[in-house]
Amino acid sequence: MTLFRWLSAGIAVAISLANTVAAQQTGQLPPAMLRRPVAIVTTSGGKTALVANRASGSISVINLDSRRVIAETAIGKHLTSFVAIAQSDLYLATDDEAHELLLVSAAEGKPIEVRQRLPASPYPVAVIVSPDGGQAYVSSLWSRRLTKVQIDLAATVPLVVERQIDLDFPPRCLALLPDRQRLIVADAFTGRLTVVSAVDLAPVTQRSFPGHNVRSMLVTGGGQKLLVAHQMLNDLAHTIRNDVHWGMLMSNDLRWLKIEAVLAGGNELYFGSHMHPLGEAGRGAADPAGIAMSSGGTVVVALAGTDEVALGKETDFSLFRLKVGKRPTAVAITRDDQTALVANTFEDSISIVDLAGREEVAKIKLGEMPKLSLAQRGEELFHDGKLSHDTWMTCASCHPEGHTIGQLNDNFSDLSFGAPKRVLSLLAQGDTAPYAWVGKNPDLATQIKNSIEKTMQFNDEAPADAVQAIAAYLESLRLPPPLADLRGSRNEAAIARGKAVFENRDCARCHAPPNYTTPKTYDVGLKDKEGNTEFNPPSLRGISHREPYFHDNSAATLEEVFLKYGHPSGEKYEPAEIGDLIEFLRSL
Repeated sequence: MTLFRWLSAGIAVAISLANTVAAQQTGQLPPAMLRRPVAIVTTSGGKTALVANRASGSISVINLDSRRVIAETAIGKHLTSFVAIAQSDLYLATDDEAHELLLVSAAEGKPIEVRQRLPASPYPVAVIVSPDGGQAYVSSLWSRRLTKVQIDLAATVPLVVERQIDLDFPPRCLALLPDRQRLIVADAFTGRLTVVSAVDLAPVTQRSFPGHNVRSMLVTGGGQKLLVAHQMLNDLAHTIRNDVHWGMLMSNDLRWLKIEAVLAGGNELYFGSHMHPLGEAGRGAADPAGIAMSSGGTVVVALAGTDEVALGKETDFSLFRLKVGKRPTAVAITRDDQTALVANTFEDSISIVDLAGREEVAKIKLGEMPKLSLAQRGEELFHDGKLSHDTWMTCASCHPEGHTIGQLNDNFSDLSFGAPKRVLSLLAQGDTAPYAWVGKNPDLATQIKNSIEKTMQFNDEAPADAVQAIAAYLESLRLPPPLADLRGSRNEAAIARGKAVFENRDCARCHAPPNYTTPKTYDVGLKDKEGNTEFNPPSLRGISHREPYFHDNSAATLEEVFLKYGHPSGEKYEPAEIGDLIEFLRSL
């Protein structure tokens, strides 16, 4: 999409919300619309809070004294983050549909204005600003890029891209260590932390840990510790009631890592660290999300899958849990350090939590919500911990963004235990039946029902209406463009040659276009730990976004698929053939 089309679309959204803004400024409720709040910050004066809404691309302004919405302004299409620039009334927002970084003016008592729209690497999802307000860092999910932006608020063009690097993983959360000139970048799906120089983005070290779904990071203890909210899937556990009940299969954790250990590299990541398990037998805490900490050391973490927040201090044995709104995802502490503001994404509301009293004292409605479509209801169920035994997980726990955490899970999909298999991506999978690695589930509804009952260990039979809604949601999911397209590095000549290799080697026998899969199972020389030798071929669409490969993750790269394993069944390739074939596959 061109910059002109992005701007035109943004103007259209702004016009569509004009009546909404006017209504709110006169104290009336706006027309029914979905907002889906995902970020919240307090203004420099501390009298108002600004809420970034994903679905409407708008900013809601809340008066914290009257506890009501006083204005709303559309600034984009699909907001993913919103942060303040220190000592100013300016903010940065990312829009992963318009593919922009926005500089936003939001002085108290004045209309919200967009001062600059900076084209960003596709799918920007997070931004962080240096304490002096001179630099910003943007992570772009599907284009796998990290961008450094110089900020000069006195300049005619305040935001200028200084440097950009390609990463070998899709990034999301960021944490800045100003005194060490280091930036920590977390993998959006698997447990990987990469440290780069905050000056030139040069790699420093990369660390892995047995976790996934890192949704928030916070530097604490005067720069001595890194607080990480994440989940952890145990591939040695089975999807049986006992393993789920005790949190052995899926745990939800608030982990305090020593910064020195993160920076050091090697195998001592957990040296000097400790953890608050979020959940206990009989009461899980699915999908930890945003975290915030008061100056007094009280941490608040959103438990998105259970509609709660957990709060307490680092020295507490366990954290206190409190019910808030539907799918809380973002948290902010007010300037007076007395309350926490919690963005409830699926309720279009903000909860106000008294930190001392440990109670929700108010809930602010952002506006009227429309009747949800079947797919929208499915999205909510997909992220609902109540569909699992003891609320330990949601569908999104293994499929964030509808994608995959890329880990192995022994989930009975092949009607046996002892052969854990890779969690498959759900993006654009509605037309790729049958499902599961061994192709035992003939349609999407059967796969969803089995996942709820046999993997998540729901206490009863999966409700038919819930299965139908989740299926509608999954059928609405789309793949991002291929990685090379997002980076502008598409090689048409190599793709054409690779397509010829694909056809000449009869790859379409198992991976037939346009879906690049077939409904049968095949023996391609692979065997799982239970002796299964026939597998249903996963669709090749979107393959540039989902390494490693095979049912057991044994091929780290596409190069290994052909060089090391000779896929399928010991096939021999010339080096040039492999290069071209991979270019073609990555273009799908």
